[in-house]
Order: sequence, then structure tokens, then C-alpha cells
Amino acid sequence: MGTIELQNEIKNIIAKLKWSQKRLGREFYIAQHDYDDDDDEIRRYEEKVKKDLSRKTTKPELLIRYLEIISQHNEFKNMDIIIPSYLKSGSLSDTIELGLHDISKIIGDLAASK
Repeated sequence: MGTIELQNEIKNIIAKLKWSQKRLGREFYIAQHDYDDDDDEIRRYEEKVKKDLSRKTTKPELLIRYLEIISQHNEFKNMDIIIPSYLKSGSLSDTIELGLHDISKIIGDLAASK
């Protein structure tokens, strides 16, 4: 998945969770800093996530990390949602890797159309 697709996937999932982009920023901060509640830093994360979800230049790796944080959250686990994204393993042939990526994209498109 490219940047735009990942951004759209994240936006769709947080909408289903009834989270704002700021909420995602707070959850991302909490996941990164279990021990610290710095209100100024939390606000920075909130703004950073909002920008990351709108910029075309955001690295897909960061957006994948956001998806990982979302998928590990209890609220997400209680919902009937899947995140169909294939991460390249490097141990399979390029043809199989491409095929698995395509299958994940098809499943994602089917899930989004529901």
C-alpha cells in the first residue's frame, strides 16, 4: 500500500472506532511513552498525526506503525474489523510476495466497500 491508501485506511478505521485524529495522536503517544504524561508533548503528537494523515510525503512505514498501534488497542480488538495489509517478508520469491500483496489489496477493497 502506498501513502495515500494507508492514510485512507487509517481514516476509515478511526472513523469506525469513532476516534478523532487527535485521539489517534494520544494513543500513539501512550503506546510510545508508557511512563510519561506530558500534556505539551501529547498535543505535539496530536498535531503530528493530523499532518501525517494529510501529507502526501508521509513515509508508509510510519503509517504502518499507526495501523499497528490501532490494531493492538482493546477497542479495535472488540470490533469486527481486519487490516488486510501484507508486509514483505523477504523470504519468499518476488512473484509470491507480489501475489500476496495483491490479495491483501483485494480483501481491503472488499472490506472498504461494505
